[in-house]
Amino acid sequence: MKPFIRWYGSKEEDLEVILPLMPEKIRNYYEPFVGGGSCYLSVNADRYFINDKCKELMKAYKLIDGGYRMMNIYLDVLNNAWKKSDKMFDTLKGDILHLKFLCDVGKFSDRLELSKAVAEFANKIKYSGLFDRTLTEKESLIMSIAHNLVNEILEMRNKDDLKEQMVEGNLRLGFKTGIYDYIVELYNDHDQKDSLKYAAFIFIMNYSEKGLFCTDECGYFCTQYAGKRYNGVFMDDQIIEIKSNALLKKLGNTEISSYDYLTFLKRQNIDKDDFIFVDPPENAIEDESPYTQFNDKQHKMLADFLLNKTKARWMLTVKESNYILDLYQGKGLRMIPVRRRKHYMIITNY
Repeated sequence: MKPFIRWYGSKEEDLEVILPLMPEKIRNYYEPFVGGGSCYLSVNADRYFINDKCKELMKAYKLIDGGYRMMNIYLDVLNNAWKKSDKMFDTLKGDILHLKFLCDVGKFSDRLELSKAVAEFANKIKYSGLFDRTLTEKESLIMSIAHNLVNEILEMRNKDDLKEQMVEGNLRLGFKTGIYDYIVELYNDHDQKDSLKYAAFIFIMNYSEKGLFCTDECGYFCTQYAGKRYNGVFMDDQIIEIKSNALLKKLGNTEISSYDYLTFLKRQNIDKDDFIFVDPPENAIEDESPYTQFNDKQHKMLADFLLNKTKARWMLTVKESNYILDLYQGKGLRMIPVRRRKHYMIITNY
C-alpha cells in the first residue's frame, strides 16, 4: 500500500533499504512518529499501534478507519475541481494574458486598479462548474483567485525577456494557487463539518510545500502551495488507497493515538516479540512547524528508552551527527549507512 498523504520526512523512497532489515516475524508493530505511514503500510504484523503528535493527522487516519462516506465524496469533489481548473484556465487564458498586457503597458496606475480589473474579470467566471454548489462560496473563491493572479502579473511586469511558455505557466500557477488557498480556507473554517474539513486537510497536505503542516499564531493552517510542479498532479491514486479494502482492513487492526512519543511508548505493554520503528523528525527546518522539531534533549530521552527501558526489537532511522554517535556507538548495535541519503543511518538492536 502507498501513503494516502504527503508528510514531511517521508521514508517512502528508503523502503528498499528499510524493509529488508526488519524482522521476518512481528507480533505487535509500534510506530510513535507515523507521519504519512510509508513503513506502517508496508510491513506485516499481527497487530499495529501507530501514533503521531499531530492530532489533525491522526484524526484523518481515524476518519478513514471509520469509513466516512461523505469525506470520500468530498475528496472526489476537490480532486475533480483541481482537474477542472486546468480546463477552466485554458478557456480563460486569453483574457488573463490581456490583463497582463494592459498592466505591462501602464494601463493600471497601481496595484489597486489592477486588482479591481482582475476582480471584475474573475467575477464573471462560472464557478459552479468547478465545485459542488455547497462548496462554492463565490466571493471567497473570487478573492482568492484574483489575489494570486494579481501577484503573478505584478511579479512579471516589464520582464520582456520571459518566454511565452513561462508567462503562461506563471499565470496558471496564480490561478491554481487561488484554488489551493480557497481549499485551505475550507479547512481553516472552525465550524466546518469533519467530513469536508478532513477531506480538505488531506488535499492541502498533498499539495503543500514539502508536505509541511504549519499553523500561525491563531492556529490556522498557513503552508503555501508547493508550486508549478504540482499544477498537473492529481490525487487519483491516493483516493483509490483511501477507499481500498486493504487499507480499511489494516486500519481495522490498528490502534491509533496522538500523544507525544514517550507517552505513547510508555503507555504500551511492549514485549520482546514486538517491534518498534522509530523515525523521529529530522529537525531540518527552523521555526517552521512543531512537527519538524526534535532537539538533542529529546534524542537523549529517546535513546534512554530504546537502550534501557524496552525489551523489544527496534529500528531507528536518523541523521548522523557526533551527538547521535555518542548516544549509540559502542552499545552492540548495528549501524547501517543509507547511501541514498548523505549522513543518514539506520540503527537496530538486533
